[in-house]
Amino acid sequence: MYIESITFRNFRNYEQLNLEFSPNINLIIGGNAQGKTNILEGIYFLSTAKSHRTSVDTELIRNNEDWFYLKGVVSARNISNDVEIINACDEKKKVKINGKPQSKISSIIGKINTVMFSPEDLSLVKGSPSERRRFLDILISSVDPTYLRSIQEYQSALKQRNELLKKIREQRAGNSEGNDKSYVDTLDSWNSLLAKVGTDVIKKRISIILELSELATDRHGELTQLQEKLNIEYQSQLAKSLNSDDQIYEIFQRNLNRNTDSDIRSGTTNTGPHRDDLLFTIDGMDIRKFCSQGQQRTSVLSLKLATLELMNRRLGEYPVVLLDDVTSELDDKRVLFLFSLLSKIPSQTLLTTTGLGELWNDGLRAWLFNDSDNDRNDIQPDIKIFIVDNGNVRDGNAEYKDSLRKHAGSAGSERRD
Repeated sequence: MYIESITFRNFRNYEQLNLEFSPNINLIIGGNAQGKTNILEGIYFLSTAKSHRTSVDTELIRNNEDWFYLKGVVSARNISNDVEIINACDEKKKVKINGKPQSKISSIIGKINTVMFSPEDLSLVKGSPSERRRFLDILISSVDPTYLRSIQEYQSALKQRNELLKKIREQRAGNSEGNDKSYVDTLDSWNSLLAKVGTDVIKKRISIILELSELATDRHGELTQLQEKLNIEYQSQLAKSLNSDDQIYEIFQRNLNRNTDSDIRSGTTNTGPHRDDLLFTIDGMDIRKFCSQGQQRTSVLSLKLATLELMNRRLGEYPVVLLDDVTSELDDKRVLFLFSLLSKIPSQTLLTTTGLGELWNDGLRAWLFNDSDNDRNDIQPDIKIFIVDNGNVRDGNAEYKDSLRKHAGSAGSERRD
């Protein structure tokens, strides 16, 4: 899978931008606050209908404008698809796929698969449970369309049940007329539906986490020379990995019935997969509580690399890799590991950097020159380089490819000396 081109209108600091990408390596070079990350953010938004930096979509609209528009052309298995999103201040997001309006924003999930590496990644281990659930839901929906339907059905049923709980609470408080018996009777049917679709959500989450944890453990072992063992566990009030569907359903129903009065008092459902979480541990210790920030960064890198492999396993192709300012979060050893791995897999990659010097090491050289022996100075022919300057993007191939060759030559001389 690779992105052929992207179009921005009024997105962040871009009034109008059209870019065509290489299916292989794309370097986006520029100073701080010039708009490099905005390009990756736009691609990620087309992939997930969410920003990786803000939960407020209006922040993405260019100053003094009231709408933005994104369009991506993506190629997968030799078929091109157009994905479009328009977002206005006074309207909901609108999505089109191949020119056809979609009734649900989530229809874009799986059309452009991406894995983003960014400074915000630490929130996956340090942030709230909702951030980890969101990561998990996007990942599973990308590789399993049936999960997307299940989570949508669950969220709809959850919303209906919560509204019913509030109505019962209001009636019991005497703020509206009528007997609450009919509402309470209706609650049973919502409990049954919520437990049914919730069971499917939980089982799919547990299955994917077992596979993802195995891959992440392997990557983490390589990064730490087997000095540490990373484990990722799905935490649920309702299920362990060995529970059957019937067992989860029965436990879910039991919890809903037992917590009915407290749910009515709070006006919300207090049990279910919308309350679940992921637990990251190193050698059995909770990463959030007992591990250093360096260990947390390594764990997130292992998770993201595992995500790459899992998506390739499930879909038969690698997603688009988005690398935003990786050197600010990773030391030389981890950057070397990352580039060395990327040089071995056929994925389209877009990387932002303020300059190539800060990235330069043997791993980057192998990636750019496709030459593990480091004896050649011939850069790969299909690399594209973009220079970003205050919201303007220009072709940087001629300027930077000569610089790369010189840098490679001097680095090779230093090693031989």
